[in-house]
Amino acid sequence: MPTQGHFPTPMYWDQVHGEKFKAIQNELFLTYQKLKFSRKKGWGKDTHYLSEDPFTRDILTDMDCKLFLNFLDKSLNNYLDQIGFQFERKYHITQSWFTKTCKGQYAHRHDHGANDIAGVYYLQTNERDGNIYFQTPLQLLTPNFIYGCINGDQQIQAKEGLIGLWPGVLEHGTYTNTTDHERISISFNIQYER
Repeated sequence: MPTQGHFPTPMYWDQVHGEKFKAIQNELFLTYQKLKFSRKKGWGKDTHYLSEDPFTRDILTDMDCKLFLNFLDKSLNNYLDQIGFQFERKYHITQSWFTKTCKGQYAHRHDHGANDIAGVYYLQTNERDGNIYFQTPLQLLTPNFIYGCINGDQQIQAKEGLIGLWPGVLEHGTYTNTTDHERISISFNIQYER
């Protein structure tokens, strides 16, 4: 193809299946049942619910979600392999939390600041309860005719067992859940040692 994109944004998407899927789902649902949820003050009445202390704790490690953490580790390594990262891969999860999105709720557009990688795992979804979308990092270039033609939000359909990883600075959000189904996801931030 004569036209090529030379500055892609690497995003990783993979879905767990079979017995591993069942085991991870069971582990995470057992954890979910132990949690309390509330809305973040100042975010508005239509935003989703978050587990307690969402941005100050690593709930996945605290609640000993070993099966999921193993899947996350493999996914992180696959992601880095595919972008050609060849250095030491020591990391820690800076924060992780559960999100519950009911009818009429959404996640406002945001980024995950200075974290190297942000991510999500879909625990429960009917695949119509609000897709995640990403805003182009080239937003400032949209006044240019060519960039204006190609810059639009990109969305990914939520699916149970789907994990997504992307650069933490990439702005994203979720569309409003217009169904009676409750979507449950786990979000996390990753920082690599320098």
